[in-house]
Amino acid sequence: MLTNILFIFEGEKTENVIVKSLEKSVFKDEKVIKCAFAADIYQLYETFSKDEYLDIFSSIRTLNERNAETLKGYDRDDFSEIHLFFDYDGHATANKGKPGDDKIKEMLDYFNNETEQGKLYISYPMVEAIRHFEDHDSFKELKAKCKGRNCPNQESCKDVEVCLEEPHYKCLVGTQCPKMSNMNQYTSLIWKGLINAHLCKMNYVVNDSYSFPEEFVVQSVIFERQLAKYIRQSCPQVAVLSAFPLWIFDYYGSEGTKEKLMAL
Repeated sequence: MLTNILFIFEGEKTENVIVKSLEKSVFKDEKVIKCAFAADIYQLYETFSKDEYLDIFSSIRTLNERNAETLKGYDRDDFSEIHLFFDYDGHATANKGKPGDDKIKEMLDYFNNETEQGKLYISYPMVEAIRHFEDHDSFKELKAKCKGRNCPNQESCKDVEVCLEEPHYKCLVGTQCPKMSNMNQYTSLIWKGLINAHLCKMNYVVNDSYSFPEEFVVQSVIFERQLAKYIRQSCPQVAVLSAFPLWIFDYYGSEGTKEKLMAL
């Protein structure tokens, strides 16, 4: 039985490529409709903060002509679930000088139900996290700096000049993992390895165990653990983690995800 699911992306390109590739390999029976907010999570916060009763479906549909055309003929009741995929983006210009982590916590607390206002998933630090992968073992400790010029510890950091001159995360990933650049060519075997590694990493971030998770994990808990273990340290970093494997785990559950991976 086909089910209408609405995916709302931060961007229009990379996220769409990821999901199209996943649709070929992992979820083939679900009917996924894709729209883009075309702005970062802090701008989503500004939209939300102006209207605490925000109807995300209506807001996205009227945002631009492309979304209006995509959602033409649909209303909210046509979708059993709404999922939002955004980047952590701690370096974002719109977040400069503002308590961005508090905003993300509010977003995760608000967008926490896929059958109502929608459920938010975050990629740490950005959507390119899905390409930042060399092998399963090294992925366990893979981290990325996440604040840039928004780092609160610049005055006390001896390496601040070197840090600020480091390449953008997108460029860093492209340099470190060139074999992962073309997501259109990801095979089922590649997705199997990526999904397994990211879910093990999620379990490591939350429970200190680099193993496949057995239980559901609330997205706000993942963020809280990222804050405590990585972001609020002297050099703010995040454990590299993609939102898309997290969604797969939530959607299919532990056993269902294992079955999906075994079939790949």
